[in-house]
Amino acid sequence: MSFATHALSHQSGVSAEPSRKVLLVDQAKELRLYLTPLLRAVGCEVVSVDNLLSARVELSRFRPLMVVVDWRVLPADGSPGCAALRGHAQNGDVPILVVVGDHTPAELLEACVQGGAEDCMLGPVRVPELQARIDVLRERVPGTTPRLMERRTPRTVLLVGERPGARGGLGADLEACGHHLLYASTTEQAVARVAEFGEPIHLLLTRASVTSAEEMMRVERLRTESRLGRVHTVVVSDGEVTAVPMLGQVWLSARTLAPRHLLARINGLMQRNVSTLLVDERVPFVCPVEYREVGSFSWSSCYSSALSPGALFVRTLVPARAGAPLELRIHLPTTREVLEGPGLVSWSNPYTSRRTSTYPLGMGIQFLGMSPRRLMQLRELIRASSGLI
Repeated sequence: MSFATHALSHQSGVSAEPSRKVLLVDQAKELRLYLTPLLRAVGCEVVSVDNLLSARVELSRFRPLMVVVDWRVLPADGSPGCAALRGHAQNGDVPILVVVGDHTPAELLEACVQGGAEDCMLGPVRVPELQARIDVLRERVPGTTPRLMERRTPRTVLLVGERPGARGGLGADLEACGHHLLYASTTEQAVARVAEFGEPIHLLLTRASVTSAEEMMRVERLRTESRLGRVHTVVVSDGEVTAVPMLGQVWLSARTLAPRHLLARINGLMQRNVSTLLVDERVPFVCPVEYREVGSFSWSSCYSSALSPGALFVRTLVPARAGAPLELRIHLPTTREVLEGPGLVSWSNPYTSRRTSTYPLGMGIQFLGMSPRRLMQLRELIRASSGLI
């Protein structure tokens, strides 16, 4: 499933005033005893249930601000878990926050990511972490619009000819770079997506089976009809590219260029340098992560979704700002070891309740100054996660 949350539809019943209710799923009732007074103190109403089935029933009765799930209610047999909530027809896009512990099994954490849970917190829950999420979801934190050409700002890419989540697709790699993707199968759909989005698009990326004058004209018609004539245009061809076509189009060959080189060329056109993320070498890797900005006293928790030799990809509703230097604590579920080290936020995508583009929530964190021993541990983790050992 894509790391992006589901976009809200106009028929979802979202009112101008965000809900004050939080749905708490806690079988042992320990979490509700602790969280209920905290949530009430920040102006929320709490509705508590014992299991995920009851939570799904409650989603049919009202739309909560978020769903908080104690990891102990998640099925240990590989059942859908959070996906049962995510699949709700009316309110399946409500953010899901899972409260975990150092001893939460790795397979349950993986099921949370696969089931679409946007965030997790390490228990016992810290009040500032809870407050930050409530403020974002109730839109009390004003969103800031960074300058479009800021060095670390994610770009918006219109990708024509590829479906979301395509295995080995360019879209998935660009999402892992933090970019916002608009997918379209046809020229007509692309024009409609541009009109629906209504914000600047930084790159038109289209797929072609062959390099030909006919394909060049097809792309040029797309540029004209979508009013993207001045936007950088890249065409990735499955065949050989023997010459540089005109008409403001850059043609690249997927046959002769490795994925990382394709990404480097595409990111270069958008004035982004994310080569340190090593997106094409990332592997799924889920574990609790704590971080704080250098100079800060308070730690925040979240969880990772993927790992590469140079970076960690994490999911959270409240990421640190792009460019921020971080201190990291990576909690390894299998060995109970905590890896500590510095990092830098390469990209950051905070939560927003309405959007038409697809992108991962959270942030990509570049490792900085890791010791040789830590780097060796990271490489072993990647090898183990990829099934090489």
